[in-house]
Amino acid sequence: MILKAAWVVPVSTPPIRDGYVAVENQQITAVGPAAELPSGPADLQDLGEAALTPGLINPHTHLELTCYAGKLPPGPFWHWIAELVRLRRRPGRLERERAAAAEGAWQSLQAGVTCVGDVSRENVAWQALKRIPIRKVCFVELLTLADAPPRDPQELATAVAAVQEDDLLTVGISPHAPYTVPEGHIRAAIGLARELGRPWCTHWAETLEEVAFLNGDTKALPWLLRGLLRQCGVQSPRMSPGQYLDRCAGTDWPGLLAHGNYFGPADIDRLSRSGHRVVYCPRAHRFFGHRAHPFEQLRAAGVGVAIGTDSPASNESLSLLEELQYLRRNLPVPPTPDELLRLVTLEAARALRLDARIGSLEVGKAADLAAFPCPADQADPLTPLLDQAPRPVAVWVAGRRLI
Repeated sequence: MILKAAWVVPVSTPPIRDGYVAVENQQITAVGPAAELPSGPADLQDLGEAALTPGLINPHTHLELTCYAGKLPPGPFWHWIAELVRLRRRPGRLERERAAAAEGAWQSLQAGVTCVGDVSRENVAWQALKRIPIRKVCFVELLTLADAPPRDPQELATAVAAVQEDDLLTVGISPHAPYTVPEGHIRAAIGLARELGRPWCTHWAETLEEVAFLNGDTKALPWLLRGLLRQCGVQSPRMSPGQYLDRCAGTDWPGLLAHGNYFGPADIDRLSRSGHRVVYCPRAHRFFGHRAHPFEQLRAAGVGVAIGTDSPASNESLSLLEELQYLRRNLPVPPTPDELLRLVTLEAARALRLDARIGSLEVGKAADLAAFPCPADQADPLTPLLDQAPRPVAVWVAGRRLI
């Protein structure tokens, strides 16, 4: 199969006007100007006025919460989480949330997203996602204070072993947060990820109350949560988020830090040396009314940053282009268009440890592609892509056209 388009955007190299991508056996076999093609190849598909890009990658979401989209108003995180717990306690939750995970995957594909890093509370989403032809890292979440497994390292290992990996499904490990999982369990979870050679993700420095708790204010978290912490052995380390992360995780198997809303300068300096990456979810950040995110400071310090959506219950959609559009419109000095696109392609692939397989249009990588409408006479393909955040006209995963 040869795909020809007005623009080809490899990401790892500059855009190619009137370019092509050749695909064979689910992999990219050639990328270049269409002028280099032999005349009249039989398997040519001319996409016309389109920009052909790598499939977009959402490194942090909770697709099982798609069924709660629009049911919770914007507001402070702790009120939102209490209301979410109430909604999730309604009868039929597992069946409802499995169906929601599948629906969220299709919504993602329809937005040009070909890979997701999805976190599931009771390890149920992977069963639904396995049937959807989207690439995914299914993070098994460890929540020690929960009333259902996985709640300890043994239950976590059992749940991870139950996930049936395939060419499109990779298992990941997610100790939920430093205020819901004790230090020993966090260490064990990261150790399991290291042992298996799989990615790990945790929510870290997400709220001011969490940061205050880590620094020693044991009354900073909501009082109902404080009782649960005592029961499951979570204690304040009396240190900054960055210091505690170093103690729990080390630097030999860096992970993915969801949100990172309240990393201070000293912590950012630590992150720049550790290799951990941060996923910033801009519109979810706005939804919860957080202070300005240290996005620019993280990037200036050389910390790897990617962009995600968080859950549909805390966002307007699963469109990564709409996240980039929001950044472009609201940052005082936004990154250039090509830098922004990297945040949802190559940088996101690195965050999920999949950059050897996806994230750019290069020979040997998987044929995960998205084609977006783009006028042929456009001076560059990225400005309209980010300004308009269009829906794709076609999407491929592993060379299979899905949209």
